[in-house]
Parts: sequence; C-alpha cells; structure tokens
Amino acid sequence: MNPAGPDTEVVTHVVTDFRLAQARESRLAWYFAGAYLLVLVYASLSPFTGWATPGVPPLAFLDEPWPRRWQRFDLFINAVAYLPLGLLLTLGAMRRMRPALAVLLAALAGAAFSLGMETAQMYLPGRVASSVDLIANAVGTLLGALLAARTGRMPLWAHVRDLRRRWCLPGRLAEPGLALVALWFLTQLDPSLPLMSLRALPDTLPIPGTGFIPPSAFSAGSAAAVAVNTLAVGLFVMALMRQRWHALVAMLSLLAMAGLIKFGAGLAMLKAEAVFIWLSDEVLVGIGAGAALAGLMVALPRAAVTGVGIVVLCLSFLSIHLYESPLQPVEALWPFRWNYGQLLNYTGLARTVAELWPLAAAFYLFRLRGLLRSL
Repeated sequence: MNPAGPDTEVVTHVVTDFRLAQARESRLAWYFAGAYLLVLVYASLSPFTGWATPGVPPLAFLDEPWPRRWQRFDLFINAVAYLPLGLLLTLGAMRRMRPALAVLLAALAGAAFSLGMETAQMYLPGRVASSVDLIANAVGTLLGALLAARTGRMPLWAHVRDLRRRWCLPGRLAEPGLALVALWFLTQLDPSLPLMSLRALPDTLPIPGTGFIPPSAFSAGSAAAVAVNTLAVGLFVMALMRQRWHALVAMLSLLAMAGLIKFGAGLAMLKAEAVFIWLSDEVLVGIGAGAALAGLMVALPRAAVTGVGIVVLCLSFLSIHLYESPLQPVEALWPFRWNYGQLLNYTGLARTVAELWPLAAAFYLFRLRGLLRSL
C-alpha cells in the first residue's frame, strides 16, 4: 500500500479528470457567501413565527424618526454581522472584475439584502425594522468589501489557495465541503454548550441564589454523544483530503480551532464561574475516543471513509434528539455575563446550525461518493 494514502490511484484519477475544472476560477468564496447569507436570514427572521400584516406600508420604517439615544452595541453588532458578507462577495467578484467594481457591486448587494431583511421584519411582531440597522448593515458590508479589495490579492491568499489545492480534492469536489466545514465552526460559537456537543446537561445548572455548580456523576451517554460528533466531523474532513497524513493534521487542527473558539467565546461572554462550562470530563473522554476511532479509520479507502462517515453523521443527528434539554431558552442564558436582546438569536443560531449540519454533511458525502464512483 502506498504510504501517501490508501486511495492514491483514485485521487490521481480524480485530478486527471478534473484538470480543466482545477484551472477554472474557484467558487469557494461564493459557497462561503451563500452559506453566510443563510446565517443572516436566520439571524434576521428567527423565530419565524407570528407573521402578520403590519397595517402600514412595508417600507414605512424608512420614514420613522431616528432614535434619540444610540445603542452602540446594536450598531457594532449590525455592522460586524455584515462585514463577512461584503468580504466574501468581493473576493468572489474580484476573480472576474476590477476591485473597484467588485466593491461597488458587493456593497449594493449587501444593502439590498439588508433592505429585504428589514422589510420582512415588518411582518414579524417580535422583530423591529429600523433604518439605523439598515445603514449599519450597509456600512458593515462596505467595510468588508474594502477589506477584501485591500487584501484579496496579497501573497497570503495565494498561499492559502495553494495549500487548499495541494491538500484537498480538486476544485468543484472539495469546495462545497470546505464551505460546510466553515459553517460547522458556527456550531461551536455558543460557549454555554459543551465542546463538540449540542446539549447542555440539566445538572450544569447552578444552585439558585449561589451561582455554584454542584459536582455531578460522570455521564457515559454524554461522553458517547461527544465521541460520535467528533468521529463524524473527523471523517467528514478526512473525506476532503488527498492523503492520509493531511487528514490527520486537518482533523487535529479542526479540534484545536474549535477549542480556541470555545475558549475565546467563553472569556468574552461568560461569567467568571462559567468560563469553562464547555469543558468537562465527558468532553475530554468523548473527544479522545472519537479522535482515536477517526485515526484508526485513516487507513481505510476513501470510499469506505465516505460510507462510514455518512452513517456516523446520521447517528450524530439522531444523538442530538435522543436527549432533549429541559432548559428553556431564557434559562439557558444564565452563564452569560451580558443579556442583550440578540443573545437568544445568537445561541439559537449556533444550535440550529448544529442540528442541521450533520444532515447537510451526510448529503454532501453521498454526492461526493457518487461523483468519485462515476470518474
């Protein structure tokens, strides 16, 4: 067996058949932008219930007077939320047009999309449409577009593209999967949930009036759920890599980045007594077991990796719903040291993406398996 990988012949065949697609312009930025648009739709329109006719023209919010007091946090969040959209749209457009035109089109597209979201909020009594939010979103899109124009052709991006081409399957095969990997990191943005898991245990609630979290017995079920999720994500990443050692490095890097995201989010958002609520014995045991199983499967052919990955991803989806958390959304916010209105949308977004991601990833592996067989 070739030490470079168990299916080097398949990869070589794929590279040969996709040599023309490899030379075409990458669509990765567009995949990222599409995924991020879905994120913005959720953040803008959740919980998607209570739709009603506003009783006024849909664009009436544009004529409303501006608030006397500015909520700096709201302005910051609205601008930052649209900055990645401007960045991604401009990076994609710059492959076909001049940077100045790409910036203009991206800024207009971001503003138009924000206008659509604010208009839709007029039909949701639980949301407030605002011209101030529209302006903040447009400014954020423009800043992201300018950042892309400034950095989009720097050598760093060329090195990143070269690394992707050397490590991952050719262009059209890997790019949707890489977009799903980027989307997966959103599932780790809620620091109140355990690392590589989607449900908080009821015994992580503090004693009323004290904030003290009592020690609890080791939960084998929670550790097993973490192990299944870790194995599922590991196999998914492995299926995108050309060679086995690339798969190992990518899997370990993904786990390390997920931990850093949880740590940073915990420091920024959680109370002092809950900064490490996302890390437990169950998490450590589950990640160790899941990573070890994934490591053993690196020697399998790619077809076997994708097949097992589909099964484990479906098990991951089922494991999410085997244990339904008894916590209400507001109760689940106790670890946070700030309580702005966007927090429920923020945590809800992370949990919703986490619940849907295994199915999307399984569908992608199913398609990838079919494409590899047809080549």
